[in-house]
Amino acid sequence: MDQALQAQIQLPIPSLEDSLRLGQSLHLEFEGLPALSGGYHLWGICPNQSIMVSAPQLELSDQLLAIPVKARLFIEQLDSACAFRTTVTDLCARPSPYLHIEMPSNMVTGEVRRNNRANIRLPCELRYFDSRTLDPTHITQNIMTQKILHAEMIDASICGCRIHTTANDLKVGDTIIMAFEIRIFGILQTIDLSAIIRSRKETKEGYSLGAQFLEMKDCHRIALSSYLLKHC
Repeated sequence: MDQALQAQIQLPIPSLEDSLRLGQSLHLEFEGLPALSGGYHLWGICPNQSIMVSAPQLELSDQLLAIPVKARLFIEQLDSACAFRTTVTDLCARPSPYLHIEMPSNMVTGEVRRNNRANIRLPCELRYFDSRTLDPTHITQNIMTQKILHAEMIDASICGCRIHTTANDLKVGDTIIMAFEIRIFGILQTIDLSAIIRSRKETKEGYSLGAQFLEMKDCHRIALSSYLLKHC
């Protein structure tokens, strides 16, 4: 988590509360439970107490209480990747599973390191959760659905990439799961990783998304690095 941040700046807690928005994506890592790590969405805020995080994919158990959590997100107002450490304080099963994570006293923020980018053209598959609210005044009507999108990666570095897509429902701060294939020394390798949308720009053909890579297996990182060096 810390490697993605350069200059670390301590921010007072009001900066976090004021910057969060309903439906915003957060990447959570649960200590000792790597299978639960991934993208979650903000359901609400209890000022100076906790952040409510929608977790429809989780089977709630007391094992989660007080477990340390690392959280990462992109805050558009600060134009920065941000991170903080917290713990799970409460579990709620209704109307849909969600967690309360303790409001942190500070967070770190910084620009993502710049790497040489390779101009490539790679088809990729994006998976993400989309939330829609039947009645914006009633939180119980918020529905999470998983979507699969076929797009194209048009440039990349070992830290992130630019994606061309015609879909318009991905927003800055959303977490996605990416899958794409590369060929290294004649061997086809499928790369799987998680990423967060850091920028979004409308184009004549659709939308251009800037994505920062979050989690990637070491073997995939080595293969991708070798592939990118051939195209830089």
